[in-house]
Amino acid sequence: MPFFAYKHCHTAGWGVVFSLLFSCNEPPSPVGAEFLPDTAELKTLSSADTLLIAAAFTERVQQPIFNIGTLFVGRFQDMEARTLLRFTDIPDSLPYVTAADILQATVVLTPERYALGDTSAGATHLSFRIAKVLRLWSPKSTWDSLFAAGDAGTIDPSELGRWEGNIPLRDTAEPVRVELNEAGRQLVAEWLRFQADSTLRQQIYGIALLPTLATTAIRAFATQAVGRLERPAPQLQVVYRRRDNVIDTLRLAAGYAGSFISPPQADTTRLLVLQPGVQYAPRLHIRLDALPATAAIHRAELRLWTDTTAYWTSNYGRLRTLTLTPTDSGVPSWIGATATYDATSSSFISKSLAPILEYWLRRGRQGTLSISLPATDLYSRLDRITLERSGPRAPLLLILYSARRQP
Repeated sequence: MPFFAYKHCHTAGWGVVFSLLFSCNEPPSPVGAEFLPDTAELKTLSSADTLLIAAAFTERVQQPIFNIGTLFVGRFQDMEARTLLRFTDIPDSLPYVTAADILQATVVLTPERYALGDTSAGATHLSFRIAKVLRLWSPKSTWDSLFAAGDAGTIDPSELGRWEGNIPLRDTAEPVRVELNEAGRQLVAEWLRFQADSTLRQQIYGIALLPTLATTAIRAFATQAVGRLERPAPQLQVVYRRRDNVIDTLRLAAGYAGSFISPPQADTTRLLVLQPGVQYAPRLHIRLDALPATAAIHRAELRLWTDTTAYWTSNYGRLRTLTLTPTDSGVPSWIGATATYDATSSSFISKSLAPILEYWLRRGRQGTLSISLPATDLYSRLDRITLERSGPRAPLLLILYSARRQP
């Protein structure tokens, strides 16, 4: 007849139950005999009274938004979003086409529903101009590398085209079409000439979409991404006259498409600021010196209180999930955790940090935790989340552990 033995241990509000099953007719095996007298004691540590979180700070990480499926154009408060496009499939068979041969050149953009800013009327007002890019930019370019010293040397001041209007907040909206002026048609003719010359084609740097001061929101536009080639890329549609006097249309897709976001002001001395695009990213430096060398971590909980008065929330609503990952180089990809929003306490809570802490406990007893967003939100939003950095609502870490028996 089976026999059940239970041992109960309660500590700091956490209940832990150990159970053991064996037969009363058979003696325990050697392994079972070793477990029977185990009297492991569970203990807790809290960052409220123990140095577990040595530092909490906001770091600005330079992470380009390039060919990720989403582009941003517009303004919100003191933040500006620009987009650069480079058309890489220009044919080398049309060097004879001049600006006079180009009847029309139109940039076509596909709006996404995402908007940050004034959306009270069910639409957003967007105004932007198109200009020539003067120097090479790459997937690794950032706002600081291109525009920190101003536009000189990067953007030609001449206007090639302008668009202004309201874009409705719909899943499917009409494309935004911007017709280039005479200067824009001359630039397209220059590209056709350069493409036919291997010594000049590297000087095709593309165009920039620059929001004007009349813009009251930032809108998202679609572009292609790795593995998502079905998404509509920005296009340049060129109607031109061939040598045989036949009217033809050339459709160029943007092979290089990147957005660049100016770093807005943020109170990082009082708050932990999380904002993709400009890449404000909170960091927590964790120290585990208070744990014994033989500790086994059974559970770890992290609580991050929010200050919603400083949030920037888009029409998609508030973000509800955070990702927590070690910043250590070489860390296995499976080591990570998530934190979900708890409306009752206005905080993000993670109860799955134990693997990360165990990893650090065996490798130096310290590490830095990066607070970010899932990839689906990290590259498609510019929302801002603000977390309390210090005081009674500072990040709180609780650890439930036991000391392993020595042989």
